[in-house]
Parts: sequence; structure tokens; C-alpha cells
Amino acid sequence: MLTWIKKGWNLDQTVIVRNEIVTYIRALRSTLNKDLFEATPEFWSYHISGTCLLAGFIFVLNALLTPSYLWGLNTLATTLWGTAFFVSGFVLRRHYKAASWESQTHTIMLLKIFASCIFFGFCIVSIMSLPSLTIFSEEFYRHKIANKSDATFLGATIEFFFSNWFSTSFYVMCWMMLYVGITSRRKTKSIEIDNLRLQNSLKEAEISSLSNQLNPHFLFNALNNIRFMIHEDANNAEQMLMSLSSVLRYSLDSSKNDRVLLKDELEISNRYIDLIRIQFEERLDFRIDVPKPLYACKLPPMVLQMLLENAVKHGIENIREGGSITVDARLKQKIMTIQVCNDLPKEYNTVRKEPGIGLFNIGQRLDLLYSGKGSIETKVVKNRFCAIVKIPQE
Repeated sequence: MLTWIKKGWNLDQTVIVRNEIVTYIRALRSTLNKDLFEATPEFWSYHISGTCLLAGFIFVLNALLTPSYLWGLNTLATTLWGTAFFVSGFVLRRHYKAASWESQTHTIMLLKIFASCIFFGFCIVSIMSLPSLTIFSEEFYRHKIANKSDATFLGATIEFFFSNWFSTSFYVMCWMMLYVGITSRRKTKSIEIDNLRLQNSLKEAEISSLSNQLNPHFLFNALNNIRFMIHEDANNAEQMLMSLSSVLRYSLDSSKNDRVLLKDELEISNRYIDLIRIQFEERLDFRIDVPKPLYACKLPPMVLQMLLENAVKHGIENIREGGSITVDARLKQKIMTIQVCNDLPKEYNTVRKEPGIGLFNIGQRLDLLYSGKGSIETKVVKNRFCAIVKIPQE
């Protein structure tokens, strides 16, 4: 037997279990702060109703099954039990959220729920038993002697404690399972709603791309310039047609994916700029500063292209002598930052002060895709408008 124990359980495992228990206790202590009882009115109403209903059922049951001289003990014990159970619900709820139990495996979460129910059952019964059996010790012992003449106070106390510990742990487990079930259901519905919003946003982005970036005016200018270029430089005209075809195909197909490689987005952006250069010729200076290791990073489709369209439409188009657009990207702590900057007309401050709907839509898409961790910011530095996009990487 000892050999089996030594083989099956060693010092390292003991240390691991001890560290897990210490971590668990510290996590519980961290929840005991001023935010413990911060909850929605819905949670308050259900929790109060459930606790009162359960405590009332226990009190009535004990009153019917025990003599009248134990009513004082039952009243005090049930009151302490209900109060401890009520507070434990808030502690468990807070710890469940703070420790992100829902992100762990199903087996680990069940084990944690079981261990927590045993632990909180012990705490609740301890809070109930110590004052109750101390104040009403004579009545309690008298009742036990009446049922069993050779009963001792210590034996009766142990029996009382363990029987209530078992039932309380069961009640806590029922509460926890109900809470986890409701929380999981709400999270699933929230994810479904976010997915629907995201799909709708992607469709709007696709439509916006076709109607704004590749609007009839743009297509007319591109095709007209290509027509004239056919007689001057057939090879270059062929390249322009291929670029236009690539941009059109990318705009149509990109909504099928939530994320694309930065390499692909840069490639289609270069093709887009090639077409824009037909119109602006030497007036447009376009530069990209993106390290090759970042090419494997991912971002939502058409984000970079929409930023370039914004830079052209609200910047370069309004400057007679033209200007420059720069794109740079950096990766730090698994956050990719893309910055697109463009020159501004001198009258920018009086003509256009707020970002347009395109930048707002980009912000919404990032918020949906990355659960609030993605963002877009804008700033004006030395008469240059910069859009800064931050995208988390896995």
C-alpha cells in the first residue's frame, strides 16, 4: 500500500496541489472588496428570492419535524445559514468571473465547482453551527438524548455538522450549476448576436467598398486612362487591367473571411494605388514601411484599403500640388499597430474636423471582431492626418 502511494503520489504533486489551494484562497480573498455586491437588479431579485425560499423551506421542515423547544435553535440556525448562503452566492459569482472559469476546459470547471461547493458548504455550516450550538447547547443535547439515550454532546455535534455540511454542499452545487447554466446561455446568445452584427458589418463593408472605393466615377477614370494607355504602352495598360481585376475580385471575395494576411492586404493596396496613380500621376507619393516578419499577421479584410481610400478622398484629392501617403506597421506585445498618414489641404480645420463614416465603421468592426481589444484612433500632426489601427494577434 505504501509503495503504491509513493508511486502514485510524490512530493512534486503535493507541492502542485498546495500551490493550487493557496492560489484559490488568494483569489477568493481578492473578491472580498467593495465590488462584491455589484450586480444587476435581476441577479439581486433572483438571488434574494431563491435564498429566502430555500431558507423558509428548511425552517418550516425543521419546525414540523422537531419539538417546540428547538424553535429558537432552528430560527437562529436558519437565519445564519441563509445569510451565509446569500453572501456565498456573491463570492462564488465574483470568483467565477474573476478567475474566468468559462474559458477553462469542461472537466476543470466541474472539478472547481465541486471543490468550491464542498469548501463553501463547510464555511456556511461553520458559521451556522458555532453560535447556534453554543447558545442552544442544552436544548440541542436534550433533543438528541430524547432520540438516543447514549448519545454524547460531541457525537451529536459531529453528526449535526456533517449532515448539514452534506446538504448545504448539495444546495450550493445546485445554485452554482444553475448560475453557470444561465451565464453560459447568455454568453452563447451574446456571441450569436455579435456574430450576426459582425456578418452584417462585413456585408456593409463589402457594399461600401464596391460603392465608395470602386464607385462608377473611379471605374470610369481608370478604364478611360487605360484606354488611352493602350495606344501608348500596351504592356502597362495590361498591368493596369490586371490590377483593376484584382481589386474587384478582392472586394467581392474578402467578405468570406473574418481575417486576412497583412501580406495580401498590402498587395491589394499596392494594386489600388497603382490605379489611383493613373489619375494623380506624379502628384501622389506612396510609401510603405512594413517589416517582412509582420506579413504573416492578420487583420480584417479591406481595412487597409479603406484607410487608403480615406487618405486619397479627404487628403490628396483636395491638394492641387498633390501629397504623400505613408503606411507603416509595428508589432509589440502581440498588438499590431498600423498607421496610415496623408497630407492635408491647408483649409482642413475649417472643411472637415471629424472622421467620416468609413473610419467609424472600421472601429465597429474591430470592436466586434476582437471583443473591445481592437481600436482605431486619429490625430493631426504637422498638417498630416494619421489613422492608427491596433489589432491583437493570437
